[in-house]
Amino acid sequence: MLKHLSVDEMVGLTHPWLDDTQAEALFCSIPEIAPLHSKVKAIHAALLAARPPSKARHPKLRALMAEASSIDIEHDALARAIHAGLLADRAFARAETPPATDRADRADRVLAAMFPRGLSIVNASLLAQSGNTVRVASLLATQRSVADYLDTIPVQNAGTLLTLTQRWIAAGERLAELEHDKAAITAKVRTVPVTRAAMNRLRARWIRLVNQVLTLLDLSDAPLDAIETIRGPVLAASSRAGRRYEQPRAPAPVLTLVTNNTPD
Repeated sequence: MLKHLSVDEMVGLTHPWLDDTQAEALFCSIPEIAPLHSKVKAIHAALLAARPPSKARHPKLRALMAEASSIDIEHDALARAIHAGLLADRAFARAETPPATDRADRADRVLAAMFPRGLSIVNASLLAQSGNTVRVASLLATQRSVADYLDTIPVQNAGTLLTLTQRWIAAGERLAELEHDKAAITAKVRTVPVTRAAMNRLRARWIRLVNQVLTLLDLSDAPLDAIETIRGPVLAASSRAGRRYEQPRAPAPVLTLVTNNTPD
């Protein structure tokens, strides 16, 4: 049933023989299989190099993705707060007696400049979000009146809308850094794609080698617990994989008894 194992399951089974100190020492202590250790190491490395890179398998990428998710939430919350603050300031201006039309118009202009597509930015990619905050930072730097206006709108326990905007820009900068770091790590772990035929050859080599290990363990005089430590996980995984491919049996045909009820 080894043929039913996925590549991830294969490397997961041989990984302890190479990277777990106790398991590796145990493997090498069994004289019948010890000479195969270098071959196991070679085919294990070949499978690792051939399988497509996975962000979920790389600890640094997982950490970067987790931080990016947290910063993305902060970015979106700040965007919504700033947008709502501008709408509120415009509404308050219009509600004055008489209406403060100049301030309401100013709120409209700043709102259009900072959010030309409304709040759709919160649904954009992380790179798009960081690029947008670069644009907002440039807006504040080149049009000081926008920053001055934002600084006149107080926010409870958070300073002013300018304070929130500066935090928003900082979140966007951090998103850009995280995306850059993710790209750099992904480039390092990216592998050259292999053909299906090449992958099948690697799988076949792994299967032949592990079958050889299992056969030699059957002939070994090593302690049974040592043999089972090496052999047990392989047999269990192989059994599970085989069950995945078991075809359900067709239901037995139902026989119907036909009687002739026609009177004589």
